[in-house]
Amino acid sequence: MNAELFTSVAARLRPRMLSIATSFDADSAEDAVQEALMRLWATWDQLPAPADAERLAVRLTKHACIDEFRRRQKRQTVALQVVETTRAAAMTDTTDEATLQRAIDRAVEALPPAERRLWMMHAEARMNSQQIAAATAIEVRSVSTMLSSARRHICETLKRGGLL
Repeated sequence: MNAELFTSVAARLRPRMLSIATSFDADSAEDAVQEALMRLWATWDQLPAPADAERLAVRLTKHACIDEFRRRQKRQTVALQVVETTRAAAMTDTTDEATLQRAIDRAVEALPPAERRLWMMHAEARMNSQQIAAATAIEVRSVSTMLSSARRHICETLKRGGLL
């Protein structure tokens, strides 16, 4: 089967795949669909007929969502372990929790205003990306990107200060 046929079939299936992926996790739906489309392309020549693509696309989308969920869980677990280890190390290095909290507060204050606002919504109000997106009218994907950037800036600031 050729690339033109794949493109037309993929364009037709993409909305359904996106709907399935969004029902799993709206934050990573686009990534899951892209992954599923790549897997579909990799197996495209082995399909007996283009009609079989829909069943395979649905299955691949579900598997991509599960894989993305597992990756996210692993990243969150590692991030929590890093934070706990950092806190424990900071405490044993004669840095008390108040000093660490002041350094974090300074790092947050140094963030660009938009990132700081989203970070505060996430860290203090315990809002997830979807809730922040709804409250700010910013796309969920952009919220996730800005929170990641804020997290990176805070970590870099703490590293420069010798706390990480």
